[in-house]
Amino acid sequence: MKDKSLTRVSVFLTSQIISLFGSAIVSYSIVWYITLKTSSTMALAISIVCTYMPQIVISMFSGTWGDKFNKKNLIIIGDTITGISTLILAILFINGFDSLYLLYGACALRSVGSGIQTPLEHAFLPLICPEEKLTKINGIYATASSAINILSPAMAGVLLNVMDFGHTLFIDCITALLAIIVLLKLKYKNTISSNKDTSTLSDFLEGVKYFKQHIFLGRLILFYLLFYFFMSAPAFLTPVLVNLKFSSSVNALAINEFVWSLGTMLGGILICSFKEFNKLKFMAISALLFGGFICLLGASNIFSIYILFMLCSGISLPLFNTSNTVLIQENVKKEMLGRVFANLNILSTISTTIGITVFGIIGNTISVDILLILVGAFIAILSIWIWKIYRENKV
Repeated sequence: MKDKSLTRVSVFLTSQIISLFGSAIVSYSIVWYITLKTSSTMALAISIVCTYMPQIVISMFSGTWGDKFNKKNLIIIGDTITGISTLILAILFINGFDSLYLLYGACALRSVGSGIQTPLEHAFLPLICPEEKLTKINGIYATASSAINILSPAMAGVLLNVMDFGHTLFIDCITALLAIIVLLKLKYKNTISSNKDTSTLSDFLEGVKYFKQHIFLGRLILFYLLFYFFMSAPAFLTPVLVNLKFSSSVNALAINEFVWSLGTMLGGILICSFKEFNKLKFMAISALLFGGFICLLGASNIFSIYILFMLCSGISLPLFNTSNTVLIQENVKKEMLGRVFANLNILSTISTTIGITVFGIIGNTISVDILLILVGAFIAILSIWIWKIYRENKV
């Protein structure tokens, strides 16, 4: 049984990694195309809004659909929407219709596909994976995602140098098709325990109530949202710090992003090597380490030392994320997984967006390095809270 389960997991992860790789390449291509064509921060900001807002809205429905219907089929539908919308955009651009408004529309449709696919990935995995393997499998997926983050910018750059933007878009169409073909090979018998007669809104609200009714889960998710609120600061301020404090060269910024992605990949590999550990305890320790390294990023005055701390902070993040994801997967009823992860996707996106806005404003009044030190300190203090939850629950 376990061998069959792991075979299903392998098929599922393979399909999602293929899909993610193509989407990441095209996402970087879109950002660079808009940047090179317009040099406008407003145009880039509009594309970001089009990329995330539809995903937030559709996630309100996709979680409910996932708990009512076949999650595998819904993931395929999400990938299909992404692939077809990208295909239409590619054909239009190749034929000379290179309007930014068409690009924004495609970004919005791709966001709808992601809003269906992304939350259901985490909700589907516990249904086909043995519980004792969840940590390792989530760690493998985190490692693969980090590797994609390293490779996809380089791949996007190479492709844009050897072919035009319209033909580059075909990459996501091809990977979406391959991912769907692979996923269709996965044999999965759906078990529907949610009531189909209830409305989408009532099911969404039921998912919100589920957080409130389960104190442990609610506190865990609240901590996660606060963590990501503060984590949004180093996520978008570190390139600014590098530019202001160390070097304004493209190479320095590229090294900054590469080392961060390398660290997250190493962190994913590291967590795969652990067999048994207390996940709450691990969350507390990794949050403390992450906060400490962010403080050190702000305090660094030598670029090589800064890069070392960037690597360490990257390593610590997957240890936190994977532990949190597995804890949710283990403590949520299977018939509620879709709604819980969809709601978490909505809330974390909102939390991160608010964080970017708040710290962007604060960054105009105090220096970026001081701001990172303060944010790191707050994250380290948050780890005390999760340690308290660990001592209370001992799970």
